[in-house]
Amino acid sequence: MSNAIVLKMINVTHYYRNQKKQNVLKPFSYQPEDIELNNITLHIYQGEALGIIGEEASSKSLVGEILAGTVLPDKGRIVRKASLFYANMNQKLAEHVRVIDYINDVIQLYEFEVPEHKAIQVLKYAHLDAQKNDWIHDLTDEQYAQLMFSLARSSKAEVVILSHILTYLDEGFFEKAKEMVREYVEEGLTWVAIDNDVDKIKAVSNYIVWISHGQLRKEGYVKQVIPAYEQHMQDKMSITSQEALNHFDEDWKRNRSKMPELTYNFKRIERYHHAKPPVFLARIWTWTAIFIAGMFISSLLIFNNLGKLDATQYTSHNALTEQPKHQYTEKLAYGIVNADQTTLTALHQKGADVKVPQHAIVTITGESKRTYRVTHNDKNYRIAKENVHYFNPAALYNPIERDTLAPFMKDNYINYVDYFNGELHKSHDEVNEQLIPEKKNRYVEPILQQPIAMLFNDQNNLIGYRFPIVKEKELKEKYHIDEDTWTAKTEAGYFIADFKTHQWIFIEL
Repeated sequence: MSNAIVLKMINVTHYYRNQKKQNVLKPFSYQPEDIELNNITLHIYQGEALGIIGEEASSKSLVGEILAGTVLPDKGRIVRKASLFYANMNQKLAEHVRVIDYINDVIQLYEFEVPEHKAIQVLKYAHLDAQKNDWIHDLTDEQYAQLMFSLARSSKAEVVILSHILTYLDEGFFEKAKEMVREYVEEGLTWVAIDNDVDKIKAVSNYIVWISHGQLRKEGYVKQVIPAYEQHMQDKMSITSQEALNHFDEDWKRNRSKMPELTYNFKRIERYHHAKPPVFLARIWTWTAIFIAGMFISSLLIFNNLGKLDATQYTSHNALTEQPKHQYTEKLAYGIVNADQTTLTALHQKGADVKVPQHAIVTITGESKRTYRVTHNDKNYRIAKENVHYFNPAALYNPIERDTLAPFMKDNYINYVDYFNGELHKSHDEVNEQLIPEKKNRYVEPILQQPIAMLFNDQNNLIGYRFPIVKEKELKEKYHIDEDTWTAKTEAGYFIADFKTHQWIFIEL
């Protein structure tokens, strides 16, 4: 699996299209209770088989539509860096075309030259020879699912998204689906399946995303997410009282309608023609705004001696409207200093700034537009984003055995790895008694007469090591690395290759 992200949703929020509301009021009439997806961020990696699960009406199907680009989000954005094929069971009834014509229309969109007999191949693979001239909407759900899977298989798209298709595949076709997933993962392509059938999702996925009440509830490997989801569903099924059922999962129901930000993105007026206010309404609003502004200015002139405003009024106004310089969104991740040396700026105490060396590890607890909030000895600081490499243990990194990476590591470390790792998570003072430092440093401490340095976390405990990369060119070629920083996850922890400094950084959390 590669570190390359081929598809991602960034802070996506989407609203229900409530048809009972007057068109002239859209989008201004949308309220928190109209939120269908709330502030979802999702990264999909090259070579990943991703399964998306969730209860009915959790809006997981909408996630697929937004990923595929058939629906635009009201807030946030979608980034796609690969060719894509998308199939949704809900599309069947909307297709008023014959089967053979539908196949011909779809294959013309493939990103490669299509041979003349391609449509017949797809038809036969889907076992729909006898339905060649039937209408798409007259197919059974099983037949339509077979057709969609066959088109997906023949598309050779780098990303395939199947929404509720797996449920309707019989045993034979599902075996073909599992084989396709294996081929995709081996070839570094990406497979995404959205479905209510958890057993089928489990069989074709190596990573799971759980959507709950329009929110990203949990993501991780199959063994991490599926048991939690199944226990959740068992708890729900065990409820016999309707009142208790209404209150089940109440925290997540409330969070769905919690506004992710205070302002509304009115750029969606440009996306949805129906959302443009009519001319007469725009004129009314314009003249009303002018009238109110005129009354306000007149009042100021009357009460401030013909326009001579008191300077203290400006001072109080500025104090009311001044925005905090740094507003942080809560995060929990780690940062590795990538500058030669940088400063942690104290947030609440002047003159308490701290200088940290390159490869110092800090705990990130918040994020603003330009800085991260980090902790050091239980105090809060900020650091510029460009001075730190963001590292999130919850993200999906290459799972690689340490022994596989060993040939690319300096033998001073890898030959004695168990000895060094035995000191991890001990306090600074304890470590210094066993591993003698060349020169003492709070964050990065070189070991005497060794090309190895100890790395300490914000609680002053040993969290990892830094040591040289060897055979750097071979490492890049083997794993197709073209970034300056590359991360691999092993059974012991995380190995981060910093090619600018030619150093490995090992972190055990």
